[in-house]
Amino acid sequence: MTPAKFYRLLAYLGILSVAIALINRFAQEDRSDESYPGKSITIIVPFKPGGGSDRIARAVNAFAEDEFGREFIFQYKTGGGGNLGVGYLAKSRADGYSIATYNTPDLALGPLTGAAKYTLSDLSVIGRIAFDPNVFAARVDSPFEDMKAFLDSAKRNPGKLRLGIAQPKGGTHLATLAMLHQESVDVSVVLFAGGSELATAVLGGQVDAGISGIAPFLGSIDRVKFLATAGQDTHPKLPETKTMNQLGIPMNSGTGRAFLAPAGISDSQLTRLREGFRSISANESFKAEMLKIGNEPAWTDGEIIEEELAAFSEQAGLMIEKYGL
Repeated sequence: MTPAKFYRLLAYLGILSVAIALINRFAQEDRSDESYPGKSITIIVPFKPGGGSDRIARAVNAFAEDEFGREFIFQYKTGGGGNLGVGYLAKSRADGYSIATYNTPDLALGPLTGAAKYTLSDLSVIGRIAFDPNVFAARVDSPFEDMKAFLDSAKRNPGKLRLGIAQPKGGTHLATLAMLHQESVDVSVVLFAGGSELATAVLGGQVDAGISGIAPFLGSIDRVKFLATAGQDTHPKLPETKTMNQLGIPMNSGTGRAFLAPAGISDSQLTRLREGFRSISANESFKAEMLKIGNEPAWTDGEIIEEELAAFSEQAGLMIEKYGL
């Protein structure tokens, strides 16, 4: 064999070996997707152990072995109001074995404010397993029958009524500013660090109404008049209270508990995760556990949440610019 033929043979064998390796690799990936998950999934919790996010993740984990064959491995990446942990997930391998939990719509706020080192396009949303809609509350002796009456009065008396909002620059704050802008209403906005401070101000008459989750008002529910809820559906704890949408005021605001994966995860793995979490959320024992820890279970698929987050980002960006937040 001449040297030229020998080198051509080596080149041919080299190309053949690469082709075989690629075929084997793709075949293995196909088989791994079919058997996914083949090992424990690590869940990143971006807050300290024992908090609300951790309790919900633990509630899901109690059913993970039945659904996924193994319990989750918990990894805590705290800091930056949760943005650090989500950023860590965004940079993780999209192999289906790293997921995280975080709140909506706060997931969209980090990129808007520059507090996060990720963008929404870096993530795939598995789904939202619980949603706590915000409520508008006033003292029981409030003259306003509902939130429509409150807003109508505010239009007649610009700047006179005081509306309390919990968590400055948070999702509730921005969603409420967007609603006021949309309704062309001028009220005096009073900001509070959290829901407990807001509830105290509502009960003490320091504000005419306030918006937050329902939890801060549950201990004084007989002293509160709920003017509206801000979810898409009637609040399960307030069946007689109309939603903002039912009052003719478009608004969907609250805190959701979502689960995420890095962008680039295979379609089959993402589908498997969504099916698994959906199945867990439908389990009656899981629902009972969620209610024990103060959360209303309600599953929403990730594709819908991604659309909601994109719409919120656009709306919130306008409010940040308008109000210089």
